[in-house]
Amino acid sequence: MTTSIHPFMEKLIDYAGLFPPAELPMQEAIRQYHSYMHDQDYWMLGKFVIPVARLTELVPYKGLFSADHPLSLSVIGNRSRTAAECLNLLTGSLEWIEELRNQYQLAAAVQSLELPLPAVPIEHELLLAIAQETSAARLQTFCELTYPLDSQWESAMTEAIEQVAAFNASADVKLGIKLRTGGITAAAFPSPGQVAGVLAACADRQVPMKFTAGLHHPVRMFRDEVKTKMHGFLNVFFAGLLACEHGLAHEEVRSILDDEEQEHFVFGADGIRWRQLAMSSDSVKRCRTNAMLSYGSCSFDEPREELRVLNLLGQRRG
Repeated sequence: MTTSIHPFMEKLIDYAGLFPPAELPMQEAIRQYHSYMHDQDYWMLGKFVIPVARLTELVPYKGLFSADHPLSLSVIGNRSRTAAECLNLLTGSLEWIEELRNQYQLAAAVQSLELPLPAVPIEHELLLAIAQETSAARLQTFCELTYPLDSQWESAMTEAIEQVAAFNASADVKLGIKLRTGGITAAAFPSPGQVAGVLAACADRQVPMKFTAGLHHPVRMFRDEVKTKMHGFLNVFFAGLLACEHGLAHEEVRSILDDEEQEHFVFGADGIRWRQLAMSSDSVKRCRTNAMLSYGSCSFDEPREELRVLNLLGQRRG
């Protein structure tokens, strides 16, 4: 096994077993996460993703975790229709998070908030209030833009990303963007061109990103269960990382997202490569930390086992 897959995959997969299509009961999902924490592939495991309204369900499982092996959480906030409602719900969410911290103490680390923003033009004042409240709560915040996936989606996304970037340029705290890359129906999947637009815009403006939904498989492929092609997590993260490294234009990013040939995604001893575009392992690690953080998946098994089928991961022990 080559070494560059380690900085690429380290803590890449946030476990979202509570969400469709897996939609596991809390007991099963949290015990699965605990098991993954002690698995040989633990180094690829990121946070446990949970809706804020379900935080109280974690209380019975405190004994599974400790200061040495804390429950690492990414909390999803409630959806809203207006800026005022968004901030009102945010206040309540932060209270629930603080209550969970008090109950778990050092046995839990609530590290990030995934906050759906209302599908309205994003104003500086809303971003400022979000950043002030969540940074005070010691949370890294990713704003999920919830515009309908229609003919206006790309222009609305671009404008919102520009607003976030402008805010970040004038603030000590950087807000990130969360991009939804699929769902359980074909209509939920943005096209490679649409994803490329967001990746290129965020890379150009140095806006941190995380992703959710639809990234179960390493390389782009047609899947009968959704009757469409699903984005590959190798495609998305190669595209985003190489865009950060080389300042790729939209069409170059789209070409990486469109690629269905596994052999084009190369993990070498000293870095990654797609066709003629290369990036050192040190640069991958830096960009993963600052720009392309993780993606949520309802399965931790499927992505890593498919990497093994492609001979990109060493075989499981035992």
